Amino acid sequence: MGIVLRNITAVIDGATVVKTINLRIDGKRISTISEDPLPINPGEAVIEGEGKLAIPGLVNAHSHLPMVLFRGLADDLPLRTWLEDHIWPVERELSPKEVYWASLLGLAEMIRAGTTMCADMYFYTNEVGRAVEEVGLRAVLSYGVVAPKLDAHGKAELKKAEAVITRWEGAGDGRIKTALSPHAVYTCGEEVWKAAIELAQKYEVILHTHLAETREEVEQCRAQRGLSPVATLDRFGALSIPVLAAHCVHVDKDDIHLLAEREVSVVHCPKSNAKLGSGIAPIAAMQKAGVMVALGTDGAAANNSLDMIEEMRMAALLQKVSSEDPTVLPAREVALMATQAGAKALRTGAQGLAVGQDADIVLVDLDCVRTLPVYDPLSALVYAAHSQDITDVMVAGRFLLRDRELVTIDEEKVKQEVKRLSKRYTN
Repeated sequence: MGIVLRNITAVIDGATVVKTINLRIDGKRISTISEDPLPINPGEAVIEGEGKLAIPGLVNAHSHLPMVLFRGLADDLPLRTWLEDHIWPVERELSPKEVYWASLLGLAEMIRAGTTMCADMYFYTNEVGRAVEEVGLRAVLSYGVVAPKLDAHGKAELKKAEAVITRWEGAGDGRIKTALSPHAVYTCGEEVWKAAIELAQKYEVILHTHLAETREEVEQCRAQRGLSPVATLDRFGALSIPVLAAHCVHVDKDDIHLLAEREVSVVHCPKSNAKLGSGIAPIAAMQKAGVMVALGTDGAAANNSLDMIEEMRMAALLQKVSSEDPTVLPAREVALMATQAGAKALRTGAQGLAVGQDADIVLVDLDCVRTLPVYDPLSALVYAAHSQDITDVMVAGRFLLRDRELVTIDEEKVKQEVKRLSKRYTN
C-alpha cells in the first residue's frame, strides 16, 4: 500500500531547499515528489502535512545503546574515573538479557527522537542486533574490542568482532550493516589494531573507534609514542581505510589536516563531551579543512539522552560560544551533519528526501507554542523544536512511530523490564 504526504513542508536536496510538496512512497522508496497535487490511488494512505516538516531520518553516528541501563548511575565525573571506576565494573556484570532489554529501551528513545539509523558499538552484540532487527531501525553494529595485546585474549576479542560481521552484515532485509571496532588507541595495542585493519579490509567494512576524546589521552599517547592519537592510527595504517572516528575533541592543525587528507569521518558528540568535561571539538576548523563531520549522542550513561534534536542544538550553540561567532555552524549545516553527513559516514541508508531514495522520513510538528511563528523551518527545528514534536518516523517506508505512538515496540513492557533489571545496580 502506498503512502502520500500531502501539502507538507519538506527538506529536500540535503538541507538547501525547503518547500511545500506532495510526496508518494511506494514500498520502501520515495517514488514521487511534486509541488503539484498528486492523484490518490485506491488503498493509498494519505497523511495531511499542514503544519508539519518532513526531514530525512536523523543519523546517530556514534552510540552505545545498552548503556541506557546506566543512565544517571555515575554523573559529574571525568571520563577516566567515570569509565574505569564506575562503568567498566558494572558492565562486567551485564547479562545478555539486560543488553537486549536495554537496547529496546534505547531504540524506543531513538525513534521517539527521530533517529532512523545509528552506528552502535558494544558487546553482547547479538542481543543488540536482535533488538534492532525486531524494531526495524537501520544500524551499523560492531563489537567493541578492548585488548592491549594480540595474546589469547586479544585474538578472542577479534574473533567476537568477526563473528558480528559474519552474523549481522546484511541482516534485517539489508537494514543492518557492520563495522570493526577497536575501542581506542589507549585500549588496543598496535598488533591488535593491525589485525583489526586486516579484518576490516577482508570484509570491506568501516573501522569505528574513539579518537582524541580527552586531553589526557592525547598527552599520554604523545608521551608513549611521540605522536598524537590521530598520527598514531595513521602510522598503524588504520587511516588507509574508511574510519568513523568518534569525538576528536583534542586535535591540532596537523591532526585536522591528516583527518581531511585521509577522508576520515568524524562524529561530533557535543553533549557527552561537555558533560564529561572533555572539551569542545573544533568542528568549524575541521569543516573548513574539508573533514566530513557527523553527529552522535555517545551512550546515555555519558549523555543521559539519545536525543539528536538536542544534539543538533548543542553542537550549534557550543561552536558559536567557543568561537564567539554567531555565524558559525548555522542551522542548515548542523541539520546536514545530523542527516546526510551521517548517512555518508556510515556508507548506508538514505541520504535525503529524493526520488529513488529509501523512505526514511521523520515528520515534525512545528505548529505548536514553542516553535511558532515559523519563519525558517530548519531554524525552528534546530533552535526551538523538541523530540516531543516528532509525530511520525518511518524506515524503508514502514512506520516505527505513527501519530506519536510506537508501532514496533511494546513500550510499557520494555519500561517494566528495564526497571526490574536495573534494581540490582541501585545502592
